[in-house]
Amino acid sequence: MRVKLSENIKKFRKERKMTQEQFAEVMGVSVSAVYKWESNQSTPEINLILEMADLFHTSTDVLLGYEWRNASAASSLDRIATLAEEKAYGEAITEAEKALKSYPNNFDIVYRSALLYLKLGKNAEHLEANRRAIELLEHACALIAQNQDETVSEVSIRTQMAKAHLLLHDPDTALRILKKYNVCGINNVLIGMVLSDCLHDADGAEKYLRNALSTFAEDINYIMIGYANVFFQRKDYDTAIDCIRWLRTVLRGIQPEETLTWFDKYDCVLLEILAELYCIQGDFEKTRQFLSEAASHAVTYDHAAPGEVAGIEFFTMLGIERQPTYDEYGKTAVECLHRRIQKESDEIPQLYQLWRETINEVLPPLP
Repeated sequence: MRVKLSENIKKFRKERKMTQEQFAEVMGVSVSAVYKWESNQSTPEINLILEMADLFHTSTDVLLGYEWRNASAASSLDRIATLAEEKAYGEAITEAEKALKSYPNNFDIVYRSALLYLKLGKNAEHLEANRRAIELLEHACALIAQNQDETVSEVSIRTQMAKAHLLLHDPDTALRILKKYNVCGINNVLIGMVLSDCLHDADGAEKYLRNALSTFAEDINYIMIGYANVFFQRKDYDTAIDCIRWLRTVLRGIQPEETLTWFDKYDCVLLEILAELYCIQGDFEKTRQFLSEAASHAVTYDHAAPGEVAGIEFFTMLGIERQPTYDEYGKTAVECLHRRIQKESDEIPQLYQLWRETINEVLPPLP
């Protein structure tokens, strides 16, 4: 067994940007005492270790750093995970409770056991499992300083607690938690659902659902463009094309037919991306086809009279603001396309040549 108290005191002090002098003053000891603690020349008294754990918002287990505990706890976690995968939930719960008795202040044990109870609690026959899950999740929040998983935070844990309260038919408590930990609107969807479905508060729900839908429209664009870039870098151009096609289908699905909206300007960019991908593959017929469609759309959009470019009726009805339209590439749709293609001219010269030929059929020759 190795105790890493001296290393952890130094690590936690530096994380809080405290000098040895400042830390000594807070702890009510001399600077030389702090120096000896951090250099492993002496060990603080137990009451001071407890004060440090409180100051650093961590547990004494973490502050002491028992390495053998972590190894043994990992074995317990593996057994619990294996049993859960086999859907042997009874055995998994028994194993989890044994681990909790051995390592009551180990974050991973506490949190993973809570998730196990949550999974069991989704079954109508085992709803009471959610109470144990809530208890463990609350304890996990107190141990959050131990967490090494970047996908887990106190906010995500509190959201899990709210879901457990919902399963226990306690929407008021769930709503209170979701609102308190609604960082950057992360819980807008759940809050809107609870208000509309459980508490029948239509007006209250609308604000959260509107913000959630607006975020979704933006996020789905970033997700699919991101995926297209992933497959592009892997040279899987067919899948990248599928990503852009799917995105167009989704975004066009909320746009009324035969109506020009602000989405059409962004749609020109999506068409240009498709042309670019086909050009890289050497399919110049498809390249010309999508460049021609993009150019025609762009000219129609740019020549529309004031008032002809409508808002998307579905968004307008819900009070959702107009989404970004790639104005950073240019004020007009044609300018957007030209700048994007010109930017790629060194890497894909065929694309730029085909673009010049295509746009010159619609507009006066480009300079």
